[in-house]
Amino acid sequence: MPGEKNKLARILVPLIMIAVAAVVVIAMGVNAARQNTAPPTPPNASTPAEANANDSTPTDFDDVAPPESDPTIAATSEPAEPVVVDVDVEELVEYDVLSARVVDQAGPLDSIGGLDPDGSATMEIDFSTAGAGISSITLARYFKDIDRVDHYEVQSERTYQTGAGPSVSVVSLASRAVIINGVLVDLYSTTRGRIWRQVAPGAFEAIIETEAGDAIARITKSYALEPNSYDVRVDQNLENLTETPLTIEWIQYGPVDLPADGLGYGGDTRRVRFGYLLDPNRDPSQQIVATERKLHRRSNVITSPEDEFGRIWPTDYAMDNGLSLVWAAMTNRYFTFVVHPTIDEAAAKSGQPIDKRLILAASRVDRVVVGTPGQSGADDQAVVMQLRSAVMTVPPGDGVDLGISAYTGPKWRKTLGENPVYLTLGMNKLVVFNFGGPCAFCTFQPLARGLLYFLGFFHDHILYDWALAIMLLVVCVRGILHPVTKKSQISVQRFSKQMQSLAPKQKKLQEKYKDDPKKMKEEMAKLMREEGVNFTGALGCLPMFMQSPIWIALYAMLFFAFDLRHQAAFFGLFQKATGGAWGFLDDLSAPDGFIQFGAGFDVPLMGHISSLNVLPLMLGFVFYAHQKYMTPPPSASLSPEQETQQKIMRVMMVVMFPLFMYNAPSGLSLYFITNSTLGIFESRYIRAHIDKIDLEPKKPSTGRKRVDNLRDKAAKNRGAKTPSYKQRKK
Repeated sequence: MPGEKNKLARILVPLIMIAVAAVVVIAMGVNAARQNTAPPTPPNASTPAEANANDSTPTDFDDVAPPESDPTIAATSEPAEPVVVDVDVEELVEYDVLSARVVDQAGPLDSIGGLDPDGSATMEIDFSTAGAGISSITLARYFKDIDRVDHYEVQSERTYQTGAGPSVSVVSLASRAVIINGVLVDLYSTTRGRIWRQVAPGAFEAIIETEAGDAIARITKSYALEPNSYDVRVDQNLENLTETPLTIEWIQYGPVDLPADGLGYGGDTRRVRFGYLLDPNRDPSQQIVATERKLHRRSNVITSPEDEFGRIWPTDYAMDNGLSLVWAAMTNRYFTFVVHPTIDEAAAKSGQPIDKRLILAASRVDRVVVGTPGQSGADDQAVVMQLRSAVMTVPPGDGVDLGISAYTGPKWRKTLGENPVYLTLGMNKLVVFNFGGPCAFCTFQPLARGLLYFLGFFHDHILYDWALAIMLLVVCVRGILHPVTKKSQISVQRFSKQMQSLAPKQKKLQEKYKDDPKKMKEEMAKLMREEGVNFTGALGCLPMFMQSPIWIALYAMLFFAFDLRHQAAFFGLFQKATGGAWGFLDDLSAPDGFIQFGAGFDVPLMGHISSLNVLPLMLGFVFYAHQKYMTPPPSASLSPEQETQQKIMRVMMVVMFPLFMYNAPSGLSLYFITNSTLGIFESRYIRAHIDKIDLEPKKPSTGRKRVDNLRDKAAKNRGAKTPSYKQRKK
């Protein structure tokens, strides 16, 4: 008998699917909302005076540097764990005052690299006189917008006003200070004059001298770029010019905040990441680089006290488990800046064992926060990593290598996943497809990477268009999951049908045993056994619910995949038809931009709105059609709770969900539209199939009849003739 169209499945199935999707979208809105709330001032890193006041160590920058110097130093914290130095303390010369020599040099510093997208240089680097650091790193082959006018700036000098004090500037990879024989020497301040002499483009030198003007150490620092590489090699060396040993601690800045890239949908995706080696007892080879499972959000790094000195590495977990730092990174949605050891590429290709320890320049990493939180959010502040070495000994006339390298480029599988050096260092693990928060556990990374592989295959070898590849991928995934979806819906329909048929009998039992709940429960269980009804049928939606991680992984992959950045949909058809005048679907990583507003305006939970986006409206129409088809109209048989449930579904599907998706990347909107449209046709096909099958349960044989059936079957197998059940009954 064909199954009737039941109302329970039509409510449960879409409700579960929408609830799961709503969790993801609401999580994105929560992340976006966080950016509109000014974070509290960090208790220890807001101003240098507060940081220094909490410091009990003898090395204090206020004792050496002029009061006008940059106050962001966090090196006033406790020293890094010292290494055992083979030197007699009595051999060390005690210096009262040491300082960097002021040089007679003026004028701007020379840049290196270039901004020709077709050239061999991948970036242009500008330098600062503050610590011979980098004031700007601008990528030659990547741009801020789809119009390809402004090149993308990964690092830039940040200047902020801290309270009522002087303005504060931070630059990446700047030499902050060096502690020689316990005396701190400022290498960053320019208030006394320039202390780093440029000896060549990208090459600098500084001299450390006593109060009498005697040179005791020379520091050389040079930057180098390899053709077609996103790595910046920083060769640093401190040479002992005296006839006695020196003990030093090296302090320098690492990466500075990456651009926020327009906070809105998805919130602030900037994070702090670490790569490390396990304890030698667990990994004797010391060749496997692991990464923390926890993604340290930038907002948490700013607001959390960590410890009283602003330490972010080693973490408590790292200290308890003997982890050794290999690299430290800051990331945003598509780009990253990674400080890592310098490794020879030939050695990495050969597979030879390599000492991967992050050079002596980073035994400890502190977070330095500058700026004062304002009304516009966390971008009124800047976060910079400060690296601090362990204690080292420099013999007379010898030097110590303080060199590092820095990757500054796209967080892309084709750069981080194919270079032998980055693979050796485990930097390919920086590519993750994860929003964090409540839906983090669903975005299984192997699954997301597999989906990206197939998406790339469809684009590179079949369709050559990312929008069509997204749609084909959704078709394939939904086709693979169709048997599970079909079985789930049939199971739910069958259970619903069974429960409907039992309703009159259950009602009679309830009336008959209303004064004996225990007996009523027993009779209900007996009735369900006789009718062959099992509550496990109610779990028919569980397999469909278990598919959710696949869709969430696909959703996260499409948001973070660098491949989609600045890629037009449908071969750029709309741009070609209008000579580039229409920006509709010109970037799958941004809203579709059907009609541009210009400057735009900000909306809570949605971010900055600068265009009329048509895809979310289409998505609302598709959801309306879906709920119109799946949800039955109100009838007398529906309870008030069911009617309320239907109304909630209509609001969520037709209004709230497209509203949350309004500022979403157009690639995600295409994914949802394709998935929901296919869901309508799939549901119709399954419904048609259900109408052709018998959903009535087969009642199990019970009592004497079941025993006789088994006896008859055994006798038949022996070839004997036995009387039937009816004959024996007579």
